[in-house]
Amino acid sequence: MRRFNSNITKSNLFILLYHSVFLFVILQFSFFGLAEAQTYNKIEFVYNIEQMKGHLEQAIINKENGNNTLTQAHIQHPIVEIYDSIEAQLASVDNNHNTLLFNSLNELSKNADKLDLTQFKEETNEVNQILNMAIDLIVPEDNSTLTLIVASWLLDAANGEYESGVRNGNIIQIVEYQDAIGFISRSESLLNDTLPMLSQSKKISTDETKKLFAELNLKAQTKADIDDIRMSTNEIKQKISNITGF
Repeated sequence: MRRFNSNITKSNLFILLYHSVFLFVILQFSFFGLAEAQTYNKIEFVYNIEQMKGHLEQAIINKENGNNTLTQAHIQHPIVEIYDSIEAQLASVDNNHNTLLFNSLNELSKNADKLDLTQFKEETNEVNQILNMAIDLIVPEDNSTLTLIVASWLLDAANGEYESGVRNGNIIQIVEYQDAIGFISRSESLLNDTLPMLSQSKKISTDETKKLFAELNLKAQTKADIDDIRMSTNEIKQKISNITGF
């Protein structure tokens, strides 16, 4: 099956380069005991899956608002922009699941306009379950460090999308702006899910993370300047760095 790729922006190239250097250092020094040769691929895979979840989250919000055009845009992003990045890795482990995931995303897109909100949420939830199963196939073991790195990467992605979507307090690209909101949401969810797994010496309080993300979300909702958004995301990323020691 053939799909087309979207254009790679300078912002996305910078993020890709940053992530490559970041993981190179991890692989060289193995600070966290992650599997050497496959570490980058695992983290990148989960990162791509979490982006898909962020898009589907925004698809539901747009469906709730009765905007089928934006709903479709966010369903299409996982298919058109991301799927090529996960397909080979998933197929090498379980090609049947790869086919199931790809077909499920396309069926959701095909049926989205016809489904009512309840039906759409049910079908989207089924796709999310398939996405979670894909993660389990590639990363079968719990790994809090990997999850925290993905949470940090999602904030980088949110910065890039927000910068493309907002200028001078106005939304100039609605899909990119909503992408940023979705990625921030997924980052927050991953961090909150991971906190209970951490040793007492590494924990930060749930109240603290809620406060930091509440500040970030308020800035995003009020269309703050990108520098203010980065200030908040960097503060959260520093907390993650304090936990991982990296």
